[in-house]
Amino acid sequence: MAETDSPTQNVRAVTRALSVLSSFSGKSVQSLAEVTNATGLDKGTTRRLLLTLMSSGFIAQDPATQHYRLGRAIRDLAANVADDLDLRSLALPVLTELAGDVHGTAFLSVYDEGDVVCLDRIHDMKGIEVHWWAVGGTLPYNCGGAPKLLLAFQEPAEIERVLRQPAAALTPKSITDKAELKASLAKIRERGWELAVDDVALGLSALAVPVRGRDDAIVCSISIAGLTPQMVARNKPVHLARMQSAAAAIERRLKGAGRS
Repeated sequence: MAETDSPTQNVRAVTRALSVLSSFSGKSVQSLAEVTNATGLDKGTTRRLLLTLMSSGFIAQDPATQHYRLGRAIRDLAANVADDLDLRSLALPVLTELAGDVHGTAFLSVYDEGDVVCLDRIHDMKGIEVHWWAVGGTLPYNCGGAPKLLLAFQEPAEIERVLRQPAAALTPKSITDKAELKASLAKIRERGWELAVDDVALGLSALAVPVRGRDDAIVCSISIAGLTPQMVARNKPVHLARMQSAAAAIERRLKGAGRS
């Protein structure tokens, strides 16, 4: 009779897979040897676990370096994780009303060690739907309203670290020069918002403002995107006051939840 896996063996396999995933904490990429050393498993077992996790999207491999990184499935799951204040649920009514008022697409996003992750996207059926940023997806740090806004408010050392990474040129309007980008980030910090015109897709623009928590630290960003002529008038954002009002409403909900 064929031998079957025992419950103990199955649990051990899960534990080992989780140890492989956990080894990426604080690391963007790892070699096979690095994962092996971090988990304490032998090389053959580590390789088999990595291949299994790759097949389900939890691990990805760079074909040039053969190094491993966390896969898209991790980000997709993370987008559905509720923190203590359940940020998505608190922001949803405000974002829904905002999208309806401006007839555009509203986004909720957070900063994550150089990445800016979209937590939610709400579209008003009367306007153009912006598809460029899926829930759980990221945008380059130098393109779009929310990525530049959230990067601008990081500590100087973190900004320098991120700016050492190559800048993406999604359109001819994308800022790729480091000095120019640093100047742009300084301006964002000074005025407290960012209007990104045509730098992710030509003809589309995004306006982003910060949302602050009880300690006045920035928790997330909300942004809206739409056709540039509907977003910009005389080189100024059309919906800035409405965006700031929405951010203030989310801040009140955050602070109220924190007291409960």
